[in-house]
Amino acid sequence: TRGGRNIVSRNKSEKKRRDQFNVLIKELGTMLPGNTRKMDKSTILQKSIDFLHKHKEIAAQSESTEIRQDWKPSFLSNEEFTQLMLEALDGFFLAIMTDGNIIYASESVTSLLEHLPSDLVDQNLLNFLPMGEHSDVYKALSSHIMEGETPTPEYLKTKNQLEFCCHMLRGTIDPNEPPVYEYVKFIGNFKSLNNVPNCTRNGFEGVIQRSLHSAFEDRVCLIATVRLAKPQFIKEMCTVEEPNEEFTSRHSLEWKFLFLDHRAPPIIGYLPFEVLGTSGYDYYHVDDLETLAKCHEHCEYIFLGHH
Repeated sequence: TRGGRNIVSRNKSEKKRRDQFNVLIKELGTMLPGNTRKMDKSTILQKSIDFLHKHKEIAAQSESTEIRQDWKPSFLSNEEFTQLMLEALDGFFLAIMTDGNIIYASESVTSLLEHLPSDLVDQNLLNFLPMGEHSDVYKALSSHIMEGETPTPEYLKTKNQLEFCCHMLRGTIDPNEPPVYEYVKFIGNFKSLNNVPNCTRNGFEGVIQRSLHSAFEDRVCLIATVRLAKPQFIKEMCTVEEPNEEFTSRHSLEWKFLFLDHRAPPIIGYLPFEVLGTSGYDYYHVDDLETLAKCHEHCEYIFLGHH
């Protein structure tokens, strides 16, 4: 009958939609991390939704931290521009857990405090402060997430700013030299970092009472700009007599110019702003390219060996 044919047609259409839905679910499951063979459809959909939510959050964070193009030169990457700004401001970046453990240090710390970033990472900030400042700095770091509080996104938006001053130890090659401290200012914000590894405490377990540690310290860290309170107006002393025609330049790992000192223009005929962000290879003689490429490769090897 006609009604029977309609039912059969609807059943076929419904089966076709179910089969297509199952194929799409299966394909979606193959794109998820981990073993999805034992997952049912609702679990696959839920995990996909969770992933999209996380991706949306990361995209929003990336957009908020992207440097605006209307005041950043287009020929510089975000990393190169940030490095130049930090040098101009006599500052560097630190990422510090709420117990003082340092998980990141920018390269500009070397020119300002003579520490390599690798010397600071996985060390406690208190190791580099005078004993008399330990208590105040630790309280400043840990008091923003008190015991029993959950660091929700709303909490981090409203109570995450922190600003304080302290003295920070300068690096030295000779361990017998008396310690020298620089007065610095920390300005930063707390960020939620759920995937940060639980690093060692570097001997401060006994100094700081365990009962004072926040239950959520390993999920929140302070991202701070650290600036010298006393600017370094003279970063490089030049000799009065300069018998050789020489100048100093700094380059990124891609060998782009990041810095060119005042002695360069009379020698090479270019002003600093003309070469910043451009490749050094654009200016070298073809006969020197092989030697310079080897030097470049050696520098990359040394850099990657320390990271």
